[in-house]
Amino acid sequence: MNPQIKATLVGAASAVAMLAVGSAAMADGHLNKVEAKLAPLAKEEGSVTIIHPLFSDRTAQRMAAAFKERYNLGDDFQFNSLRKGTGATVAQVRQEIQAGKFTVDAIIVHSPAFFDQAADRGAFLELESENWAASEKLVKEAGQYSRFPFVVTPLAYTFQPVWNASCPGMENFSVDSYEDAVAESLKGKTISSDITKSFTYTNTVIAMQQSGAVDFNEFWPALAKTDPIVEFRTEPKMQMMISCQRPFDMWNLSGRVYQNVLKQPDLKDKIKMGSYKEGQAMLGNQIAVLKGSENPNAGKLLVEFLLSEEGSDIFVEGEAVYSFREGYKAPEAAAPYLMDLSQHKLVGMSDWVSAVKEYKAVRDVWLENFR
Repeated sequence: MNPQIKATLVGAASAVAMLAVGSAAMADGHLNKVEAKLAPLAKEEGSVTIIHPLFSDRTAQRMAAAFKERYNLGDDFQFNSLRKGTGATVAQVRQEIQAGKFTVDAIIVHSPAFFDQAADRGAFLELESENWAASEKLVKEAGQYSRFPFVVTPLAYTFQPVWNASCPGMENFSVDSYEDAVAESLKGKTISSDITKSFTYTNTVIAMQQSGAVDFNEFWPALAKTDPIVEFRTEPKMQMMISCQRPFDMWNLSGRVYQNVLKQPDLKDKIKMGSYKEGQAMLGNQIAVLKGSENPNAGKLLVEFLLSEEGSDIFVEGEAVYSFREGYKAPEAAAPYLMDLSQHKLVGMSDWVSAVKEYKAVRDVWLENFR
């Protein structure tokens, strides 16, 4: 047989086989049309790499297993989770876009300005999604950034005050306001989040200031009087609290508390979480797939998975963060670590993209106090 004709027939047979797999998955009601279309293409690509600042190793492992099982990708499929800080995550992907050489397929992080600029430059693939409709309404109501079909927002978190009640002097401590976070009794016990290394910390400051709830020109000097340690990542800050080195952190994540309680159940009655009556800034995490990435279909399939109920269960159970799916109920294990958002003042921004123009001024104020 003519080699060219043979190659054409083999390719056609492969396409028919993939179509049959997708049709079978749809027939049993397991997958929606987008998933059924992308699953066989992702399996052929053989891997996917996502870069992010959030998912723990445990969450990434559970996500990989569920992703491969749901779409019948096989044990040989490689699910790669690359975790860095928010700034480092954006910096790496920005460099890859500029170079036109990609080591990652999808990025999820809180950085509206980055996503908007990259979308303007045609850096992202157009997404196909049936699941986005279940989240789009709440994303808008929460004042979060998205830009479908290039950028969607499957999840959010908020920074809360966290402390170790078993440490000396912390037995009767509680937090209800930003004023409580700079009490004289906290001298030598606090941590200042390094906002110069984080979009999420910086946007929290801007959102709270724009709402008129907190004046950080006054708050930072007050925090400085407590002689805090400066730290960036939430997990090292958790370890400082657990060891009583610094038993109070004004901004940490409920998910970090949850993950450490899973490792050390005795921490359940020691590590406490509060909230701020001035408001909780919700930080939506956007996701997009890079145009030119090695595994575009697997990347788009992963986005659809994270927007699904099953995908939401994985990251909510793993990180105690918030899904935007309407009517969504968190898994029982994570529920005690999540706030009832209906009982709190939630703060967003009308223009997350323009907030980047305020970064330098906001960070300079912080640096004046914690240089």
